[in-house]
Amino acid sequence: MKFVTAEIAGSLEDAEALVDKLHTALGPYARADGVVAFSDDPGSARLLAASDRLFVSDNRNEFWLIDRRIVGAAWLSEPVSTVAVPPRVVFASLKGGVGRSTALTVTAADLAARGRNVLVVDLDLEAPGLGDLLLSDDRTPLFGVVDYLVENSIGGVSDRILHKFIGTSELTLPGGGRVDVMPALGSSSVKYPANVLAKLARAMTDDVDADGDVATVGLQISGMIDRISGLESYDVVLIDSRAGLAELAAPAVLSLGALVLFFGTAQQQTIRGYRALFAALRLLAERSVQLGVSSDWRLMIRPVYAKASTSAETAAAYADNLYELFAENLYDEIDEDGQSENAINFAPDDPDGPHQPLVIPFDGRFLDFDPAQRGDQLLGAFFEQTYRPFLHGLYEAIDNLPHQNGALAV
Repeated sequence: MKFVTAEIAGSLEDAEALVDKLHTALGPYARADGVVAFSDDPGSARLLAASDRLFVSDNRNEFWLIDRRIVGAAWLSEPVSTVAVPPRVVFASLKGGVGRSTALTVTAADLAARGRNVLVVDLDLEAPGLGDLLLSDDRTPLFGVVDYLVENSIGGVSDRILHKFIGTSELTLPGGGRVDVMPALGSSSVKYPANVLAKLARAMTDDVDADGDVATVGLQISGMIDRISGLESYDVVLIDSRAGLAELAAPAVLSLGALVLFFGTAQQQTIRGYRALFAALRLLAERSVQLGVSSDWRLMIRPVYAKASTSAETAAAYADNLYELFAENLYDEIDEDGQSENAINFAPDDPDGPHQPLVIPFDGRFLDFDPAQRGDQLLGAFFEQTYRPFLHGLYEAIDNLPHQNGALAV
């Protein structure tokens, strides 16, 4: 739906002609009840204030577009620029098998060994795995994220049972840091597996209260993490996101005020997939600018070059592709004088640019990564050589987030 003013329309005849032209151009994509709203139409003020509208420009015309979606509406949410405390890190990817969960598990193990307290949250609800990596059966809590979201939408989750959603990992050792895990599924789901699909169907729905106010899934998840992280004194929250571009991935990427790590391999399918995602993020950035709200969330996105080869040529080509993605979609254009107030822009070789990937080299030993069966895989001696550069870059990125004050400097 496009909005125009009466002055732009000129007259009723001009307005009707505009509607006819749009109907013709859009064909079956046009709504039967009209594709144009005039600013003085009844109800237009509410539509003009819709939080999911997008700002669209073709260098000649500028207008607001409301894209009504049954599925995928979460990707229209306003990204959160305020950095959460304690800091949150989202491990995201377009595809599985890129080492995302392995990197998260190694990060938790390394931080615990260095005396840091870590909360791990598994938001990969449709393909959970972190619970199995970090918790033995006897340490798995009764409930998980899926249970929380279901119960929260029905009658709420009381403070007195919050501890039943958390299991303490065996990574928690005397003299070290604490690693608590909120798995996607708790032991009750393991005991009654027939209930899992029904729970999932109810977990990913917006919560509408008696007054008609809507709490999106993103808000529910953010509130859940706020409550769970308030149970203990955590230094960082590590979050495993659902792979892909489906609805379930959007809250983790947009709504948590987190440093978001996008994992990928140096393949064309990776770049093409991220091009679609970043183009959508560009629309959100343009909306943020037009509405005068912070778009600093763009600085909280970092790529991870996973399973990296030893080929310098491949690494350079992949780095060029990543810079192109950021430059076209997340960086601002600089004016003729090279100055633009509050602009987000970095040169290709700027070491501080968010486009610079964190690198995890390929290591065949991690193909059979299963620390629940082989506890030695979470010892520094096993992962040090492969993961130390990544971990160093990650901790530096966290410390450089606003208001962190070097909390993870290790």
